[in-house]
Amino acid sequence: MTVSYTGTVGTASLKAFLLTLFRWRGSVWKAVWMELLVWSLAYAILSLCYRLAMNKEQQDKFEDVCALCYKYSELIPLTFLLGFYVTQVINRWQTMFSNLGWCDNYSLIVASYFGGKDERTRMMKRSIARYMSLLQVLVYRDISVRIRKRFPTLDSLITAGFLNENEKTTLDSSTGPHSRYYLPVMWSMKIIRTARDEGRLPSDFAVSDLYKNLLEYWNKEFTLVLFDWVPLPLVYTQVAYVTVRVYFLIALLGRQYIISDRYDDLRGPLDAYVPIFTMAQFVFYVGWLRVAEALLNPFGEDDDDFECNWVIDRNFGTSMKIVDSTEGGEGEARMVKDQFWDVSSPIPMYSSLFVPEKKADPQGSAVAEVKVPKEVIMVPRMDIPREANSRRKSISMVLSNTLSRFRSLSNLNSSNTPIDVEAIGRVTPIPSSNISRGQRSISECEQRNGK
Repeated sequence: MTVSYTGTVGTASLKAFLLTLFRWRGSVWKAVWMELLVWSLAYAILSLCYRLAMNKEQQDKFEDVCALCYKYSELIPLTFLLGFYVTQVINRWQTMFSNLGWCDNYSLIVASYFGGKDERTRMMKRSIARYMSLLQVLVYRDISVRIRKRFPTLDSLITAGFLNENEKTTLDSSTGPHSRYYLPVMWSMKIIRTARDEGRLPSDFAVSDLYKNLLEYWNKEFTLVLFDWVPLPLVYTQVAYVTVRVYFLIALLGRQYIISDRYDDLRGPLDAYVPIFTMAQFVFYVGWLRVAEALLNPFGEDDDDFECNWVIDRNFGTSMKIVDSTEGGEGEARMVKDQFWDVSSPIPMYSSLFVPEKKADPQGSAVAEVKVPKEVIMVPRMDIPREANSRRKSISMVLSNTLSRFRSLSNLNSSNTPIDVEAIGRVTPIPSSNISRGQRSISECEQRNGK
């Protein structure tokens, strides 16, 4: 039975958290309490034997084993293994849920295409709806334990109204167990072809559309059969199950608190008799594994398995109700003028319970972040051309070369060395103040170019 708690978490609050945390059916507490109790008892027995029943030499050997288990237990990739395995199981579970099969599509199509109010037309529509429900029951009987208990034999299907004696004889005489799945679809298609021959369907396109919807429904139901036939590889499931259990078997020794000073990692600041953190880790990891165990076969008898009985009852009753609707009857709506006929823009209405709540109309994030001034002045943007940037670089290079020549000339003057004017070029004496000003200009240009 599916455990629904969606209404409890409708509001993110501490109350919703506590109400969700302390549920029992379908909870992690119900899933792990037995294994946690057994593990805690085993841990307590080992701890008591170590503290009370062993001598000094035996305690030293026990501590060596505990240290070995503590050191190498972290080599088990528990998080990676569980994360990947649970992801695969959940993806498989989602695919199964999407292929449960619902009667609404084909029932609405049948009710729409079949015209006429006579008894034969009604019999055709109801027979198609019953055959498709029979298909679902036949599939669920083979993959769901609960449905198998509800309908253990084909005679029970006759009593429930899904089958009659002639149809049961046909199913029994069919060759092979898998032929039962397509026979109800074949019967429905024959009815559709007969209805077209008798003029009860408007066109061949209606026949094609009806066939398409019936085959889509059959494909979903048969997908469930394939999932039941080919589960996840057994070795993968065994590795996940065994790894978690072995990890906590090693933790029985590796997480023991020792009383000597030989291993500081195992001693700890306090002599804790109850391994609180290891027990919390046990709840998390084993509970994580229980998620995969519960979802691996959602057609079983766990708390969170699919409500297959409800699906069958709902589809059977709804499909019969839809296809049995007639023109001008319960399934027909009369066209009338709506209450906003003379209003171009209807005014939304709210109940008195919702009116006090604040209405939050959606708006873009930039609208709330950008503050626009009252007066906005629009001006053109003056971008610097690329040629100007290159010209600026060339001017700075010329100034840099000139500065280097000035520096070499000043060095020659300070050393009283004769100046070769022809080699250096014609030089006009420049005051020292102008040279320092030029040096500052060149430095500023170099800094700008560096940026």
